[in-house]
Amino acid sequence: MASKLVCRMAKVKKNDVKGYQIHNQRERESKTNPDINASLSHLNRDYINTQHISYMEKWKETFESQNESKRALRKDAVFFNEFVVGSDRDFFKDMSQSEKERFFEVSTDFFKERFGEQNVLYSVAHFDELKGAGAHAHIAIVPMKDGKLQSKNVFNRIELKAIQTLLPEHLKKHGFEIERGKEGSKAQHIDTATYKVLKSQEAVLMAEQQRETIQGETKLLEAKKEDLKELFDKVERIDSLEFEEQKNIFGKETGKIVIDQDDFERMKELAMMVVPEMEFKNKELQREVNILQSKIVEKDDKINSLEKKHDIGINILQKKYDTLFIQAKRYKEGLDDVVEELVTERLEEKVSELKEHHATQLAKQVEVKNEYLEEAEKLERKLGVVTRHVNTLKGESSWLEKERDELKVTNKGLVEENNSLKAELQKMFQHVKAMTERFDKLVEERVANWKDILRVSIHRATREWLVDKMPDNQNIVLDHTLDSKEINKRSEELIPELKAEREAMIQKRQKDRDMER
Repeated sequence: MASKLVCRMAKVKKNDVKGYQIHNQRERESKTNPDINASLSHLNRDYINTQHISYMEKWKETFESQNESKRALRKDAVFFNEFVVGSDRDFFKDMSQSEKERFFEVSTDFFKERFGEQNVLYSVAHFDELKGAGAHAHIAIVPMKDGKLQSKNVFNRIELKAIQTLLPEHLKKHGFEIERGKEGSKAQHIDTATYKVLKSQEAVLMAEQQRETIQGETKLLEAKKEDLKELFDKVERIDSLEFEEQKNIFGKETGKIVIDQDDFERMKELAMMVVPEMEFKNKELQREVNILQSKIVEKDDKINSLEKKHDIGINILQKKYDTLFIQAKRYKEGLDDVVEELVTERLEEKVSELKEHHATQLAKQVEVKNEYLEEAEKLERKLGVVTRHVNTLKGESSWLEKERDELKVTNKGLVEENNSLKAELQKMFQHVKAMTERFDKLVEERVANWKDILRVSIHRATREWLVDKMPDNQNIVLDHTLDSKEINKRSEELIPELKAEREAMIQKRQKDRDMER
């Protein structure tokens, strides 16, 4: 029958991390586990880390590299889950050291593949513990999922059952004959001394029950024996019955006896019994009595032996109790050391954190101070530049004041000159205006003359053109008066247009003159 796989899980919280590290890495001699053989500790192996590590530091690296949650961890958060993997002693009995190591290496690969190699904190195989199977491994998983630390969701009931089923299948594929443990089993491991005491107590209890049964049977036989004894007493009383020999009148014995009526009835009752049957039953009962007596003696001997064993077991248990008491005392002392060490370590961590915090704050303050100093130096440089500029501006201001005084004098002369130029300009403007008026008048006169000339020239030109263009055989009568009127009318219609053009030309000329001024 193949051996069963042992795979049980423990939840490890922040306060327990250091204790697991000390035990797994054998960092000091254990005061609570006397079954550790230090001479075999060199066989122990970690399949994840090449040397001893700080569990807390590696856990922080693993957690911070994957954490996406901005919430702080709960005080009772499970930092990692540790699986103890192994089997019974028969499984490892005929296995070489290299094959044992391969067994735990294959088990480690299972957890790496299922939960990610980055989440396997350590996998330490112990070969130095004397009790139990003599070999087992501690495999720790950081339960990271979706950027959060969530042991409850990673290792739920379904996942734990899956591990119990899939891990032995994985080991079978690699050549190890091992089966899944009994599903739903609540079996627990106990030490050898306690087991022997319990078995001896069980044997004593069974012997007590058998003795009570034999004693019951013995009582029945005793009752039967009493009945037989009573019967034998009756038979014996026959020998003691009083009787008289009957004689005739002559005093001669007749061969008959005279007994009491009650005695006769008892003899009659005894005579009704079958003597051979009585003898057989007597022998059978005697044999049963002898057998039961021998059994009683045998059981008494066995009970005495069991009582001796029970006393020995009690003594062993007492010694075990004393040993456990001593171990508990050592454990308490060791626990005090661990607590003291943990307190010291936490104080050191707290002091380190405070130092880092103060160093960070001091660095920030120094950085701010340096920024202030740099800013002050920049302001000083700017102040020097501004001071130089102010001095330069003061010199320029003095020079500008001198220039202003000189310009005032120059401006006064320019104002006087400007006033004289304005007077000259006014005179010139009046002269130009008079010239413009004379020019306009002259233009109007000439335009009027040209208008008459144009009208006559147009009239004549029109007449000549018509005469020239008409055929000779057409008689055209031209009324010079009528034609002249129409032409004049048309000419007058053209005069406003010509006049507007003239005014526009005059205005343009005036603007050109103004611009030239």
